[in-house]
Amino acid sequence: MNLKDKYAVVGVGYTPQGRVPERTTMSFHLEACANAIEDAGLRREDIDGLIVYRHFLPPTGEGDVTPYLVSQHLGLAPTYMTQDAN
Repeated sequence: MNLKDKYAVVGVGYTPQGRVPERTTMSFHLEACANAIEDAGLRREDIDGLIVYRHFLPPTGEGDVTPYLVSQHLGLAPTYMTQDAN
């Protein structure tokens, strides 16, 4: 049975909210993604797409967080990446 293009397995990953001075924007993205992967019961190599929510200007001293950088830091090789601004 081929499930390609028929189903999506989705996980949810939470992180602390608010101002957390010792954390970077990227660290929140990576923690949320790692938690979502675990919640979905997937391995990193199972993931073929990545949607990163909303683009905000990076805080002073931080680089921009893009889907490409998130996937690179997580060791993913998705065939589809985008950002959704809701």
